Amino acid sequence: MRIVAWALATGLGMVSALPAVRIGWADTPAGHAEIITVRLSNFAYDPDHLRLRANVPVRLRLVNDSSGRHDFSAPAFFAASTYPPGASAPPDGDVSVGSEQTLELALVPRKPGTYPLRCTHFLHSLFGMHGTIEVTP
Repeated sequence: MRIVAWALATGLGMVSALPAVRIGWADTPAGHAEIITVRLSNFAYDPDHLRLRANVPVRLRLVNDSSGRHDFSAPAFFAASTYPPGASAPPDGDVSVGSEQTLELALVPRKPGTYPLRCTHFLHSLFGMHGTIEVTP
């Protein structure tokens, strides 16, 4: 079911009337996972540096405030995290968020380190749409 939700979030991301899509731990009370909101705009992440703790569940709330699609691409970070039962890492470590859409992704960062973050759309990273995700012990 969660894989279907991921496919719908990815495939229907351009439809601006859709509500926020949640991926993983949809039934977990908000008190069990910190919600981290990241705003995606032309051409920035806000914040552009995320600091997370290893082994502490989080919900990444990705909010695209722009009129175009943006990516939240962090393959090494997503590969070093675990996911709720029935969910998995985003394909190729890349989450695509449609215009004026919100997407939530539940995960547990496992391996301390600093991971690069960028938008994979042509020239977006060059124009400043990049950052880091720091996982502390």
